[in-house]
Amino acid sequence: MEITFGNSTFLPIFSLLLCICSGCHGCMDEERDALLQIKASINSPEGTAFSSWYGEDCCQWEGVQCNASTTRVSSIFFNYQRDPSLLKNWYPNATLFAQFKDLEILHLRGNQIAGFTSPEELHSLKRLQQLNLQDNSIENASHLCWGKGALPSLYYLDLSGNNLQGFIPECLCDGLLLKQLFMFDNDLHGKISPCLSNMTALQYLDLSNNQFSDSLPTFPFHNLPSIDTLILSGNKFRGKFSFSIFANLSKLSHLDISYNPYLELETESRTCFPSIKLIELSLAGCNLRKLPRFLSSQNSLKTLDLSDNLLEGNIPSWLMHNATLQLWVRGNNLSGPFPKTFGNISSRLTSLDISNNGFYGPLLEDIHLIFPELLYLSASDNGFNGGIPPSFGRLKRLQSLDLSGNKLHGEIQHLLTSNTSRLQYLYLHDNNLRGDALPRNLSFSKLEVINLRGNLLDSLPWSLLQWPAFPQLRVLSLHGNHLEGQIPHWLCQMRHLEMLDLSRNNLSGHIPDCFDNITSWSDFSHGHFSHGLLYLPGLDLSSNRLTGSIPVQITQLKALIVLNLSHNKLFGELSPELTKLTGLEALDVSHNKLFGELCPEFTNLTFLEVFNVSFNNLSGTIPVGYQFSTFDASSYIGNPGLCGNPLSRNCGVAVENPPKSNGNVLLSNMATTNHLLFPCILFLPVVNLVYLGGLISTSF
Repeated sequence: MEITFGNSTFLPIFSLLLCICSGCHGCMDEERDALLQIKASINSPEGTAFSSWYGEDCCQWEGVQCNASTTRVSSIFFNYQRDPSLLKNWYPNATLFAQFKDLEILHLRGNQIAGFTSPEELHSLKRLQQLNLQDNSIENASHLCWGKGALPSLYYLDLSGNNLQGFIPECLCDGLLLKQLFMFDNDLHGKISPCLSNMTALQYLDLSNNQFSDSLPTFPFHNLPSIDTLILSGNKFRGKFSFSIFANLSKLSHLDISYNPYLELETESRTCFPSIKLIELSLAGCNLRKLPRFLSSQNSLKTLDLSDNLLEGNIPSWLMHNATLQLWVRGNNLSGPFPKTFGNISSRLTSLDISNNGFYGPLLEDIHLIFPELLYLSASDNGFNGGIPPSFGRLKRLQSLDLSGNKLHGEIQHLLTSNTSRLQYLYLHDNNLRGDALPRNLSFSKLEVINLRGNLLDSLPWSLLQWPAFPQLRVLSLHGNHLEGQIPHWLCQMRHLEMLDLSRNNLSGHIPDCFDNITSWSDFSHGHFSHGLLYLPGLDLSSNRLTGSIPVQITQLKALIVLNLSHNKLFGELSPELTKLTGLEALDVSHNKLFGELCPEFTNLTFLEVFNVSFNNLSGTIPVGYQFSTFDASSYIGNPGLCGNPLSRNCGVAVENPPKSNGNVLLSNMATTNHLLFPCILFLPVVNLVYLGGLISTSF
């Protein structure tokens, strides 16, 4: 009976009061208890996961989502919760998860799971649709055999990044109506289990980066009529391979069989062009010597990767037409002039990588007309010559440009214009470019990396017309040019700068006293990732003609990992304040005119891997302990006032006067060994500055 007052109905209020009086807490008691037991299990013996759980309503707990109408747990996201310091693997009890009758999504990534106890209990999860066990420690897939007919609603299963060994067990296929299966980055070998062909609803299958070694045609791919994406890269498949094995897969649009070096791809078949219409195709690293004729019928391709093969000749114009968004042919033996489209028709390509080939001649004068949509262009490590045409400065959408490792000359002012304001990454190193390193009228709000090392550039502007010129710049390398004059102070306004390399130039004057304005060198961020590369905070001013003392402001740059001031004419005391740079992994101040003592506090630099103070006028006892026990005599030679291990000179023995600057050539060469390590350490993350096409493409 409804209780009314006027025109109002109080039944909803009555129900709410009844609920409160009945003690409802927003989730079922048995589910709350199961969650608390899972918390105890994942933390055993001394973990700290889910410390934020409080209150009675488990629907509000971290990683838990409930159905709004039933208040039952519907989704669990317990990713990377187990403390890595707990060395033992975790064997969660499947009985606990079986309490969640309405569970649809279960994600347990990165928890050191080696298997379930009582896995057959998972058969209770009739509504489970997604199960993600990526990045765990499951070696034996039979630990996942939850029984035939179990998990009838499961369509998504991720077992990638485990330690799965041997063959795919057939019990994993029993009764599953999967649509998406991920098993990449494991140690599966032999042949692909035929039981996978029973998953007729399968749309996405990723078996990449395993050890499969059987012949591909032995697997009945024709039993997978719904397959859309098939990724088989990074295995050891053998024997002859023809695209005809996919002839009946009318829905197949993404195919990756790259880096299977033992496959023999059939390239000349004229009898059968399969009816598939691919959108993405990767044949990288398959020892191709010729383009498969099958490609000529693929006019719906958006992405084509033919990198790291043995292809010769030029790129046919029809291929430039068929690949409509991304074309990567790096690492082949291709040659000829810069590729063009047929009839110079404008291409829709957004990413083009022709690096590490044998292309030659001038760059395209009208590239902005032929490739107006380019976001990423890499033509590095070829034989292109001449100047950089002004048309490159008209690529309005360009974000990354790599022309390094060619024979280009001339100046770069036409390249860096307001039209290329979207540019983020610029690699022009190892050419013969001359003139100003950076034009004065620049203002690039998005530029993060500039690498101009190994050219003939002779000047840096003392001032800039636009301010700030590079507010997002993180890497600036001008190593090995002919730069003269003083280091400009506007560099200090690049607050996000993480790597600055001005080494091996002819710079003179004092080191600027404003480097402490660069906040990234003092905020302990220790680098950041961008496009897969790690930028470590570093300052390299070595092999110049710098004079004066080391500015005290440098001792405030506590986030520096690398500091190289060697081979200059610096004078003054080696400040004990340098010991504040506790994050340093490499410190080189050799071949200067520094004096003073190495104070014992230098041993606080416990991360040091390279340390060189050779050929100065230092004196006193060499510090002992921690990292300093790993450095040999080459770190200290040429300082006649230094004594103690690892030098043969005992402390307390009279020493000769400091040597003249010409020094002992043999000893100098010995000390230079450590000096040469610095470019490797400072630019280790960017030794290969040619971005992999796959890495770049993910950001598009």
